[in-house]
Amino acid sequence: MRPISAVQHSSVVSLLNEGYSQCQIQAKTGLGKGTVGRISKEVEGDKENHAGGRPSKLSACNKKTIICQITTGKLDNAVQATKFINSIIPDPVSAQTVRRTLKEVGLHSATKKKVPMLKASYCGVAQSSVMSQTCDVM
Repeated sequence: MRPISAVQHSSVVSLLNEGYSQCQIQAKTGLGKGTVGRISKEVEGDKENHAGGRPSKLSACNKKTIICQITTGKLDNAVQATKFINSIIPDPVSAQTVRRTLKEVGLHSATKKKVPMLKASYCGVAQSSVMSQTCDVM
């Protein structure tokens, strides 16, 4: 890596400040892309990186609306919240998107505890046998 002159360095800095891209600066000055990138990094310092990825289908306001509806008890689950929010926004979202939003906030699903369905006659027999066992122990 050979050193560049102060004139070239200042021209790259001025072009960066004017808003030229690194590729355009490379074409104008004839310097390599590594050199232009290194000077750009010196000038810009600690620039924030963008997160990247796909933009969210739900805005912050939509997310807040869903959370408010769930926490106040107006809606019970993610499917109901999906139907509610799809009636408001133009682009429909899936129930999984709503679940992910609820999970980000700290709300998560709880599976219902399964209870065997017993006939009334069995309930009386089961209760009497339990009572007799507890009475025998005492």
